[in-house]
Amino acid sequence: MTLRRQVQVPCFAPRLRFKKATRRGAIWFVESMFPGYLFAEFIYPLLHRRVEHASGIQGIVHFGDQLATVDAETITALRTKAGQDEIVTVDPEINVGQTVRIAEGPFRGLEAVVTRLMPARERVRVLLEFVGRSVETEVAAPKVLPLERRY
Repeated sequence: MTLRRQVQVPCFAPRLRFKKATRRGAIWFVESMFPGYLFAEFIYPLLHRRVEHASGIQGIVHFGDQLATVDAETITALRTKAGQDEIVTVDPEINVGQTVRIAEGPFRGLEAVVTRLMPARERVRVLLEFVGRSVETEVAAPKVLPLERRY
C-alpha cells in the first residue's frame, strides 16, 4: 500500500476468504471485505493532504463536513480476526438438517438436506430430489456448500 510505504501511515484493508460453487466445483475466493476502502490511522490536520493525494487514493470518506471515523475497538477486533495476513476465513460448519448445494460431481447444482455427518470419512449423507423421487446418498464434505438462510 502506498500509504503504508511512502507516507508511513498505518493502514488496514481486511479481506474475506470463502468457498463458492463454480463449474469446477467448490473454489476458495479471496475478496476485499470493504471493496474500494481501507482503514488508515493518521492525524488529519497534519497529514490529510498527503493522504488524499497518495497514489491509489480517491479521497477520505466524509459525510458533509463530518469525517467518517471508526472506533479503535472495532479496528482491533477486525485486526485480531484477520491476523497478520489481513484475511478472515469464512468456513461455515455443516450441520444435520441444513440445506446445502452440491458443488461437484453428477449431482452438481442440486440442493439437498444433510441427514448425517461422517467426520472420520470427511463425508456427509444428504437427501435430495432426483428424477422425481427422494434419494439419499453420500457426498464428500468439501463438495457441499451451505446455503444461506433466506428469510
